Amino acid sequence: MSGTWILQRSNDRGVITGIALLSILLLPAKDSVGSGRSAAIAEGVHGYVKEGDGSPVVNAGVSIFDGFTLKSVKTDSQGRYKIDEVPVSADRYTVLFFTKEGYIPEAANLKIPEKTDIEYSTILKRGEMGHNGFVIGTIYKPIRGGKIQFQSGIYSFGKGIPVILERDHEVIKNETDHEGHFLFEAPAGRYTLSGEGLRERAEIEVFTGQTVIRNLRSGVVLVD
Repeated sequence: MSGTWILQRSNDRGVITGIALLSILLLPAKDSVGSGRSAAIAEGVHGYVKEGDGSPVVNAGVSIFDGFTLKSVKTDSQGRYKIDEVPVSADRYTVLFFTKEGYIPEAANLKIPEKTDIEYSTILKRGEMGHNGFVIGTIYKPIRGGKIQFQSGIYSFGKGIPVILERDHEVIKNETDHEGHFLFEAPAGRYTLSGEGLRERAEIEVFTGQTVIRNLRSGVVLVD
């Protein structure tokens, strides 16, 4: 569910224990009837990853997290990406993560509209991080279930929650931003990641030049 993912040798973000300020988009949903349930499936998300001057960021990683699974694709020679059929219900959220070696990682929340294909493009900034790596993620609460209408996706995000990255006696503190995202730049090594008031604690390993995506769940909303 909220597992750890290390994506391609990734991004530099000139922020040492900074928070990712991200903007977001989402997909729409298709009603699929079966077993007495109605499931809304987003038709897809597509867009471009570029630099500030408009040039494409080729082979960037674009990952989408729906609260339960992470799906990843790469951008093509034009910086374009496309993700098909994301199983997120209308009016629920998913998160996009953008990563690339030499660039600062970004995240964005997408709210799914009804039956609409969504376009979301972003600009990645280059960074210099030496022997460091990045940890990026969100504090989230997923939703799943429903006898009359099945719902799936992210229900809400934990905003302004203190997040701690700890190794031996070294502690790096941060706080989730207005969209529930956090971002750390830290030296390579093994760490424990936790959030204030959360039961979940994650053991992660940071590698030089790589980005770890690790989301922390704050609970789950079950629908009868």
